[in-house]
Amino acid sequence: MPFPESFGRLLGNFGDLVQLAKDENFRKFLSHPKVQSLMNDPEFKRAVEEKNVFKLMANPEFRELVEDPEVRSALEGMRAKYEKSE
Repeated sequence: MPFPESFGRLLGNFGDLVQLAKDENFRKFLSHPKVQSLMNDPEFKRAVEEKNVFKLMANPEFRELVEDPEVRSALEGMRAKYEKSE
């Protein structure tokens, strides 16, 4: 029985996932209290699963998160590291 396509993509990106898990900026981002709060919000999870940008941007906690200087710094650090590795 062949692997489902989504599982194959996950395995193909496993190295990227391992690198991301080791990234200090990623760990800082995930441990941020605002990120933790959103990860426990069922409406936010649903909007992410639906890839509904309008619902995401309508969420005041999400808007506050993307404007947070600490979070923006962590995201910028991840972006910069990713661009260097390509």
